[in-house]
Amino acid sequence: MKIMVDEELIGVESRPVSVKVTAERVRRFTEAIGVPFDGTVPPTFIITMLDIKIPGLELPLEGAIHGEQKFIYHRPLQIGDTITYTTSIKQVYHRQGKLGKMTFVSVETKGYNLAREQVFAGISTVIIPRKGDE
Repeated sequence: MKIMVDEELIGVESRPVSVKVTAERVRRFTEAIGVPFDGTVPPTFIITMLDIKIPGLELPLEGAIHGEQKFIYHRPLQIGDTITYTTSIKQVYHRQGKLGKMTFVSVETKGYNLAREQVFAGISTVIIPRKGDE
């Protein structure tokens, strides 16, 4: 299978998605990770909110490696917040590694509250092995 992720996708952005942070969603998340629910939103909760769909980007699930992920918070998420976020492709590059040819895709997600204040930014990198490709 040929991987059709290339540099022409750099800068492509998803449509804005809005998500409400509810006490029920946070409670379920804290139960799942084994942390008592105390009314605050754990920093890792943000992952449950993101549904990244970028036009033209189709990453294969088989063999994909989660390379890196980091979040920068400008303020903590709070129950009741409505967050609108977009995700864009920041980098696409290719390298030769121990596993052969690999494609690296870095995406950036930015989330804002209803007052249009940035609440967080996140950067994720996915590594796609290109076995038998080219």
